Amino acid sequence: MAGAKQDTRQKMIGMMYLVFIAMLALNISKEVLATLGLINDDVTNATADLFDDSSEKYVVFQNNSQNEYYKVAAQFTPEIKQEADDFYNYIENLKKYLLDSGNGFKKARKNRSTKEIDTIVDYQIMDKSKYLDDLFFNRGGYTDDGKDFVNKFSNFPGNLKKVLSEFLAADLEKDPPNDEKPEGEYVDFDFSFMDVLSLRFEYSENVLNREGKYQPYLDYHFKGFPLIASLSKLTKIQSDIRYLENKILENILSTVNAHEGGLNTYSTLLEASKSSYYTGELVDASVVMGKKDSNFRPDRVELLINDRELKVNRDFEISAGGITLNRRFNTPGSYKLTGKLFFERNNKEQSVDVAQIISVIDKPNDAVISADQMKVVYRGLPNDLSISIPGVPNNKLTARATNGVIKRNGNKFLAIPDGDKVGESMRIFVSGEINGSKINSPGQDFRIKPLPPALGSIDLGERLGKFNSGEIIREYVPAGTIAAKFPDDFDYNLDVIVKSFNIKVGSRAAIPISSNKIKDSRVIRSYLENASRGDIIFVYNIDAQVKTETQTIDDIKVTDFALTIR
Repeated sequence: MAGAKQDTRQKMIGMMYLVFIAMLALNISKEVLATLGLINDDVTNATADLFDDSSEKYVVFQNNSQNEYYKVAAQFTPEIKQEADDFYNYIENLKKYLLDSGNGFKKARKNRSTKEIDTIVDYQIMDKSKYLDDLFFNRGGYTDDGKDFVNKFSNFPGNLKKVLSEFLAADLEKDPPNDEKPEGEYVDFDFSFMDVLSLRFEYSENVLNREGKYQPYLDYHFKGFPLIASLSKLTKIQSDIRYLENKILENILSTVNAHEGGLNTYSTLLEASKSSYYTGELVDASVVMGKKDSNFRPDRVELLINDRELKVNRDFEISAGGITLNRRFNTPGSYKLTGKLFFERNNKEQSVDVAQIISVIDKPNDAVISADQMKVVYRGLPNDLSISIPGVPNNKLTARATNGVIKRNGNKFLAIPDGDKVGESMRIFVSGEINGSKINSPGQDFRIKPLPPALGSIDLGERLGKFNSGEIIREYVPAGTIAAKFPDDFDYNLDVIVKSFNIKVGSRAAIPISSNKIKDSRVIRSYLENASRGDIIFVYNIDAQVKTETQTIDDIKVTDFALTIR
């Protein structure tokens, strides 16, 4: 009643209702958690590629530290590496702490084929926010660890810019400008791109949420989120660290190459708004030379993706400063962009090699939801299965099972349990391949159930129909056959073949018939001729079978039935 004072019991019921609603809101399916985990692993693998590329560039700088062109770079790139490594390792230690905090986040997995044991992260149980909330938040706001994270995150771009400012000052001292050459002997280093890339670490104390209210930065990004979501965000930050580090090194190396030998030693740069793309998403990357020159236009272009030629004005456009790709990828994976950019210098055609990698992963666009209690397959039948691993194309999927076989049927699969394994489980294992690496998913158990009982009846043909209860005219019975049919709500359309049955008329002895036709027994025909109105016809012990494309299933259970003669 509006405005009425609630007693203690009503308040308790209201509180329990709120708790129940909150629990429903937090009930995230295991498949969605697993998908987030796979995406987290994909980003981690892509970040490792960036790290390897940057490591090679650091080696180039140190190996040429005595070269005049490399001296300033060799002096300051270790500081760039230190800043990037410090922040990256700090995030890595945070992730390790969170994974070690939970009971069972890491589990041993035994390969049933090779008997090898490894350790995996069980993303499917990482649906709680407690561990990170306890680490970052308290009643007063942020904990010391939360404040430390905010400080490191917000200061990271500034720390790199400070190193680059010192880098530019040292380069200016080494190559001062003069009246004839305002830029000095060599073209200046240009780190203006840092303003755009630093947006990946954009920070404000309060963030406007979807409700139009401001929240503290950490609350908006981390508080109350499932642990796997927070881990994925931390992994994304690590990816941005390595991406920013790599782009700085690419810029320095290409400028040094220009200083050292001119256009014939320029390297190409792939400028993109992000480090990876989803399938079906427009790849808006640009291939440019060294220090981007807005007046540069290649005279001709030869480009290939995975050795397949790209067409100008269809797959890419020649524009000021280089070329712009205009292509969509419908299959996930790593695509090798190779070829040459040709241009004329001093009446001679020169070229620059293009060698870049575009990483494309699947964009999750659907939640995978399954009812755990409905994981069943029927014995002997080809049970339809839809199988997928995020990021893996269908033609790269394989499946196998215990207590049965798995067959491919187009883009789907058929699970056929062994006929003698009713009551046991069929464990299905799925594996896939992406970018040359094999992915093995843990097996899932499906209960093997028998077919439901078929419904028995006397079939008198299309005109008269089927009878399994009520009254029947005595004279019709001898012409009938014993039939069986699965219930209408059974999802499989199967023909049941009756092989034999027992029939009893009134108080007379039951007669077995080894076919499905009542008239095959002269005794029963005689019984029926002498039967009286009200006598009961009882049909039982019906033996039937079902034939599928792959096998015959015997011992199909059929319901008994009784009819009254009228």
